[in-house]
Amino acid sequence: MAAPLEKTLKALIAGAAALALLAAVAVDAGAASGPAAAATAAKPGHKGPLKQNRPVYDRLWKKKVSKKNKRWAKRVSTCESGRRPNAIGGGGRYRGAFQFSRPTWRSAPRSPGGDPIAFSYRTQAFVAVRLKQRDGAGHWPSCG
Repeated sequence: MAAPLEKTLKALIAGAAALALLAAVAVDAGAASGPAAAATAAKPGHKGPLKQNRPVYDRLWKKKVSKKNKRWAKRVSTCESGRRPNAIGGGGRYRGAFQFSRPTWRSAPRSPGGDPIAFSYRTQAFVAVRLKQRDGAGHWPSCG
């Protein structure tokens, strides 16, 4: 009886090691995990990422962003991505209409966090305008 139990334990340990290895590979590849990833993942049958916080950022975009900054956002996003909020460039390093790196997106003023492509154009544009107001247009050296 001890031999089958020992085999079962060895199989469980091997399975746990394989899962740990897969998790490490996913983290190294930049795959998101946890509740934030679940919130931004596409639902079955849904085309593209979910567009979160749309009503809040739509209001902010309409009421808090000047016409001049809206023109700037349109020009920069057109240059960076063809104004596509789900664009991915630089081998996955730059994401969204403004080609944010994830660290820049997360640290930008009023950013909702997560992955930029999970958010609407207006959300991305509002964050880009706030980032430009804080740091200048240096985040977009070719287009800003």
